[in-house]
Formats: sequence, structure tokens, C-alpha cells
Amino acid sequence: MRTIRYALILVPFFLLANNPAFAGACLIESDDDQLPIRLCQQNMTIPDNLFHDSFCQPQIPERSFSITEVESCPAGAYGVCVGARTEGVGYQQSIYYYSDADDAKYLQVYCEDVSDGEWQVPAQ
Repeated sequence: MRTIRYALILVPFFLLANNPAFAGACLIESDDDQLPIRLCQQNMTIPDNLFHDSFCQPQIPERSFSITEVESCPAGAYGVCVGARTEGVGYQQSIYYYSDADDAKYLQVYCEDVSDGEWQVPAQ
């Protein structure tokens, strides 16, 4: 199921970082021949080194991705999970979804029930 694969991107574990800066975002786009995935993770409270070295690294086996560091996530998302947390980690990020708007109902449930985030639909 595509929704579960999106969720797997959010599973970095406990790493220590010395840089307390919280900024930036990473745009993650699949670059293989499988079902397209496009999302963006906007840092809220994650130490910068940890965000870029761990959180911005997709964990989906047999998939390849292009990762672009950006100042903030681009417009055009059909949904955003604001304040998403990974289980066992207190850090927060906002996750912007662009790939398939039909996945919104599943991603909203995952956002609110698993990630303890707030689902928002951006104004278009």
C-alpha cells in the first residue's frame, strides 16, 4: 500500500547531533520507474545535522530518490501534516504531500493517529 511506504520515510532513529539550528526542508522525489512519490519535509525542531543526515533519507527498499535541500517546501501540496513526530522521538516536522491526492484520507489518519500531527489542506 502506497500510504505505508510514505510513512516509512519518517522512520529515522536516535542519532545525536551537536548543531541546535532548526531550519530548512528537503524535497524528496522518486527517480525510478515505479509509482511516483513526491513529498517535502519541513524542519520544525530537529537539529540541522540530524534532519539532513537522517530524517531526509527515505527508507523504502528497492526505491531510489532525488533529495533536494530547499529553504521551505514549495506550494502545490494537497495536504500537510504539521507537527509530525516519529515514534520514540520528540522532534517535529511538517510533511507536505504532492504525489496522489487520492491518498489524502489515509495520510490524514496516519498524520493524526500515528504521527500526532495536525492535518491541514493548503489554500490553492
